[in-house]
Amino acid sequence: MGVLRLKKHRKVQYLFLLFVIPAMANFIIFRYLPIAWAIRTSFWDYSLLAGFRRFLGFENYINLFKDSAFYHSLWITLKYFIYYVPAIVILALGLASFVSQPKPGVNFLRAVIFIPVVTSFVVVSIVWGMLLNKDVGMVNSILQIFGIERVAFLLNSKTALPTIAMISVWKNVGYSMIIIVAGLKGIDGSFYESAHLDGASKIQIYWKITIPMISRQLMFVTIWATLQAFQSFIPVQTLTMGGPNRSTNVIVYHLYSIGFNFGRMGYATAMSIVLLLILLVISVGQMRLFKRDY
Repeated sequence: MGVLRLKKHRKVQYLFLLFVIPAMANFIIFRYLPIAWAIRTSFWDYSLLAGFRRFLGFENYINLFKDSAFYHSLWITLKYFIYYVPAIVILALGLASFVSQPKPGVNFLRAVIFIPVVTSFVVVSIVWGMLLNKDVGMVNSILQIFGIERVAFLLNSKTALPTIAMISVWKNVGYSMIIIVAGLKGIDGSFYESAHLDGASKIQIYWKITIPMISRQLMFVTIWATLQAFQSFIPVQTLTMGGPNRSTNVIVYHLYSIGFNFGRMGYATAMSIVLLLILLVISVGQMRLFKRDY
């Protein structure tokens, strides 16, 4: 009987393995192999047309840390991060708190807020580009009704980056909202009942019970928004192409330009590896801020 049970147990393990293999293959082929290829390429003078031409060792990395354009793009990305991440977290938390209440129409409102998430970012960028157009855009037409002069949102170096951040928040806030809604729905109602019996105010209940109970969701949303902020590309490529005056030249767009416009693919991959390390350090730091052992 013991041998039969062992054989049956092994068959079940093999069956589980069959379900795991496709996911493992996806990670290995489309995630880990490209990372390994990028690490190798970062040590070479590499071109898409000529291939691996000359081994450079750490020369790409040395030149990278001497490149003022790299630091400029990193600074622009940090500014974008400051605009984008707090807006996503605060707005998602506020929306989630509202649509979680048992009020009529909240399910419809939740669906409306989530629609931009499943819409192509290229389409979203093009539509917002038309809405914000200085001459014929609807936004400027509305501003003129109130006596406000037309604003070149995407053509002004002071407003271009915040505008792109605003478009990205509008596009992605629905996803963060749903994550937080799931956390709010998972809070046991007995916590609120006990707090009410103890005479706690609504603000005290929110900060002492709600926020701590959804700390996992808030951590996920914060890290996810951070990764998005440091990898922003589509709205920049579609609307400003790094301009005006390099005011929206975020690091991923700069990396793309170096690799594909100037053919310095080895240098661009070295930049991508540095970006990976920066994101790793920031993500670990954010986890520690939430005081969780993940």
